[in-house]
Amino acid sequence: MTRFTADQAAFAASKKGYMDRAESIEFLKAMDIRMSVGHWSAGDFCDRFAPPGYHSDDPAFRSDFEGQCRRTKAAGVDAIEIHQSVFEASMNGELDQAAIARARDGFLPELGLTIAACNINTWTNPRFRLGGPCNPDPALRREALDEILKGVELCRLLKIPVLSVWPGSDGADYHFQIDYRQSLEWFTDALVAVNRKCLEYGVKLAIEPKPYEPRELYMIIPTAASAILVAEAVNRRTSGSNCGLTIDYGHQKMEATTASTSCDLAEFAGVPVHKFDINDARQGRNDQDLMFGTLSIPESVEYLYTTFIRNYRGYYSQDQFTYREDPTRAMERSMINFANLSLKAVRVMGAQCALDKARRAGTGPDVLDVVSPILVG
Repeated sequence: MTRFTADQAAFAASKKGYMDRAESIEFLKAMDIRMSVGHWSAGDFCDRFAPPGYHSDDPAFRSDFEGQCRRTKAAGVDAIEIHQSVFEASMNGELDQAAIARARDGFLPELGLTIAACNINTWTNPRFRLGGPCNPDPALRREALDEILKGVELCRLLKIPVLSVWPGSDGADYHFQIDYRQSLEWFTDALVAVNRKCLEYGVKLAIEPKPYEPRELYMIIPTAASAILVAEAVNRRTSGSNCGLTIDYGHQKMEATTASTSCDLAEFAGVPVHKFDINDARQGRNDQDLMFGTLSIPESVEYLYTTFIRNYRGYYSQDQFTYREDPTRAMERSMINFANLSLKAVRVMGAQCALDKARRAGTGPDVLDVVSPILVG
């Protein structure tokens, strides 16, 4: 097993039964399995049924970034992800240098919290309602590129290792609305410019696919395969393999594939996965962003097993919208589920020889003979 040392494998083998919060934190640390939280997962949540927010009646609930950081730490997680807009003086405005300094020199080191990735927001501002890098207005395409480059600058200032681009409003709601090939060219051109700056600063660039939502027909990068094709094009034009993927567990369920197959497709294509977003969702439904490991234990364990077999060593970031729940408890619950299912995945790795033999037989019962005692034990 290349992902884990002999000592780590022995540590995992020593675990018996269900791991509680303290044991889960110990396990993830000992196994060097890194977890982070998207700052939005630690905040208030609103939707069209509760526009003010589900926690808006609680005067003690802080929705600012520091409040989100404190809830993340309280959940037992020591890394957080941001959007570039977290450190803007206004939505898509100038970077707020004072806010950056307060976080970098104040509450982040106080909490022992690391920023694991910077994500990009080019959809909340209504001027980008028709798209960011793919907007039909060339001036707005340039403004969207500037927003992404602000993210690169934040990575430089705060020593953030990964910049992740989710297209958001880039795509279509209706047939004939856009020239898809032209939009792909605009999107790729923007990422080429971004990747050159990322290479200058030593930052990894990731593309996050999603089939639809907020655009209702399709987003410009709807599948993992399309993200791989664009990443390959960016890498050809900038040399190397710095541009890779963010794979979101629930987005792959929307695509009616799995995060496991997307991970292996990227491996097959030679395109790196720089980040995994974890949550849960029902197959073929909207992006539910439920707590991890709450719908399909076999699929969750296979996913973790696949990432371990492929020697992934980056962060697994909670990207969840637990609207009616206490976000701290929800983040903690995801972390504990994740640790316990990770232990099962490590045990499957320990049975690799038996699994390989069962796979050669090619039947479902042969494989289940190997994995079922681990999955339900």
